[in-house]
Amino acid sequence: MPRPLLSVVVPFHNVERYVDACLASITAQTLTDLEIVCVDDGSADGSADIVAGHLAADPRIVLLTQRNQGLGPARNAGVARATGRYLAFADSDDLVPPHAYERLVASLEATGSDLACGNVRRIVDGRPRGSFTHRDTFAVTILGTHVREHTGLVRDRMAWNKVYRRDFWDLHRIAFPARLYEDQPVTIPAHVLARSVDVLSDVVYHWRERDGAGGASITQRRLEPANLRDRLISIQQTASFLAVRAPELKPLLDKESMERDLPVAVEAMTLLGAADRAPLLDLACRYLDGVDRRTWREVAALTRLKLRLLHRRMIPEIASVLAYERAEPVVLVRPRGTLVRRWYADYPLRGDRRLTGDCHDVTAELEVAGEIDRLGWRDRRLTARGRIRVPGVRPADLAGGTLSLVLREGGDDAALLVAACRVPRPGRAFAAGPGAVAFRPHGQGFAFEADLTRVLTGPGGEWREGLWQLCAEVAVRGLRITGRLAAPVGDRVFCRGPLRAGDGLWIIPSAGPGRRFRIRVRQARAAVTDRAFGPGGLAVSGWASGWASGWASGRARGATPGTAEISLISEDDEERVLSFPARTDRTERADGGTRFSAILPLHSVAPLAGSGWRLALRRADGRGTPLALDAAAHLEGTSGQRRFVVTRSSQCHFLLRERTEIR
Repeated sequence: MPRPLLSVVVPFHNVERYVDACLASITAQTLTDLEIVCVDDGSADGSADIVAGHLAADPRIVLLTQRNQGLGPARNAGVARATGRYLAFADSDDLVPPHAYERLVASLEATGSDLACGNVRRIVDGRPRGSFTHRDTFAVTILGTHVREHTGLVRDRMAWNKVYRRDFWDLHRIAFPARLYEDQPVTIPAHVLARSVDVLSDVVYHWRERDGAGGASITQRRLEPANLRDRLISIQQTASFLAVRAPELKPLLDKESMERDLPVAVEAMTLLGAADRAPLLDLACRYLDGVDRRTWREVAALTRLKLRLLHRRMIPEIASVLAYERAEPVVLVRPRGTLVRRWYADYPLRGDRRLTGDCHDVTAELEVAGEIDRLGWRDRRLTARGRIRVPGVRPADLAGGTLSLVLREGGDDAALLVAACRVPRPGRAFAAGPGAVAFRPHGQGFAFEADLTRVLTGPGGEWREGLWQLCAEVAVRGLRITGRLAAPVGDRVFCRGPLRAGDGLWIIPSAGPGRRFRIRVRQARAAVTDRAFGPGGLAVSGWASGWASGWASGRARGATPGTAEISLISEDDEERVLSFPARTDRTERADGGTRFSAILPLHSVAPLAGSGWRLALRRADGRGTPLALDAAAHLEGTSGQRRFVVTRSSQCHFLLRERTEIR
């Protein structure tokens, strides 16, 4: 038989609830040139019968049987049987999206990399959700990179969101250890040993978080002594590899382990008996012996405190810190010294001479927090109202400092000052500063109402286009504390959609990643102002600015002067485009633009399931501009037996969607 392109190794053990869906997702892959090597790791339920049913229906499936040895040996057995040019792994309770292996293998074929990996979603209560662990690392596609360049891959620990080149796997004699947490000692070294790695932003794996009641996963049994032992051995083995082969990456792994793995050991130490605790404590302390001083300073102070106690084997003191943490106290942060400007939290054991002074130092952790309550458009002025605070810090300790609101564009360091004022001592009034913002004390922080129009408009009154974030800054005692304000949560409405500031000019508030409040100022270059459903379809008309050179360019793409095109572009596939003729005024507007009109024959528009069309105006030279909807946000109508709706996207683009049913 010819060698398959890809081998997928699927070990299984007592997963009769899940294995059917898992295999169905793999057999339905758009990459069909594959073999599926299933390894029965001593199942005692009906899992083997379910796999046998798939085996009878699909000749690409191979079934191996062995006594129960664990996931690592089962994977190794599958690799030994696999014959594909590429190698992948899937856990039997997870799912693989239809295009996953096609995209991963195609990337390796195109770049020659040794390893391709992709984004992940978790399955929680039957629904897919984003994976925080993978979100930032796989935010964008990067081909032919390496963990030394794209260091976020140090967090990419799991084996199942990847496809490996089999020659690479065999060359380095990669194998899984016979214990739990077997992925990390394989995947991190693989990243280091690879000549290059392809990182895909596409979601290539759905990772199921299993419930309890007999179905608990390995990670949910984290406090069991054997589980914790294997976890500590795996991080120690990986750290030892990096110390020799990639020492510049070891601090990144250590920080990740101190924030994610070692806190589990801290919690377990207070629950285990002395006999179980002693060997685990030895493993944890041996690992922490190898963490350098700079990495200790990079973890949060409360985590640092707990790990210092663990490292010094101070178990009763650990219990007191955990009890303090469970009580969810209001942490009070106090400044100390006038020359050495450090801030310390009132965590337990402060001043204990057995601990280093950095256990309570939170200077690097302080940040301004706050949120917008309301954004409004009043008398053609954009105003924002909200609250800010420095969590854990009393307003009295900020007295004498400067409180500022600024607007920043993207990640740019340059800022537009909205307002600033001195923080008065308790009981005294706030002085109006630049911008005359109304600040006032509010609980443990400050409330404000600010006019954003003054700084978002230029000298000539034009609005500054861009994506802006509203930030707060406090400068006090030689320390500058900053933070981005958040949009509100829940059902509280802080602004009813985009705010229209002029012809095609929109102020668009939104909540970005992490609930960060953002304001986009967008001036459309072309917009639809009128639309109506009629016998011929959807009639649209509007304006386009600054296109004089395009109308004078003569015949381009078969067009004539005085004509243009309206293009319908699929939201899902930008290569799917339909174009229809549009008429333009022969007399230019004062701003160098023109008006246009067109009738879109909707009977010729093929249905798009669950999607819709964006509109763009293309002039005679072939250049196009997205069309905004500069009118009411919603219009429904019929064309033949089909019902359509015209609406506006969050960025004010014109959207055409089809209703699935006639009302």
